Amino acid sequence: MDRTRPFLLLRARVAIDARLEFSKWFREVHQKTVASIPGILATVSGSTPGGTRLAVYTFESAEVVQSALSSPQAAYARGTWERWQPVLEELQIEIWAALVPTPGTLRVN
Repeated sequence: MDRTRPFLLLRARVAIDARLEFSKWFREVHQKTVASIPGILATVSGSTPGGTRLAVYTFESAEVVQSALSSPQAAYARGTWERWQPVLEELQIEIWAALVPTPGTLRVN
């Protein structure tokens, strides 16, 4: 993974009785939908032994994050989560990007 590219980190855990169906949907539907979002360069996912699904979606650059997240494809991807709401135990979404200090904020001790 290129550490200079921004990425979205997703953590999701559903009730144990829905995990198999959720994992199948996540692999076969959700990841393909996310991969179709303009500006998404790569997707990687897996699960923890405790059943939490983890996914990393890498953006092409910092400049495309806003347009990618506001695209019709992203809206569709968000909408497909509604069916899982009753069984979601955890859902966290974080966006990470490299920090570049500006000249006025850089201090050296």
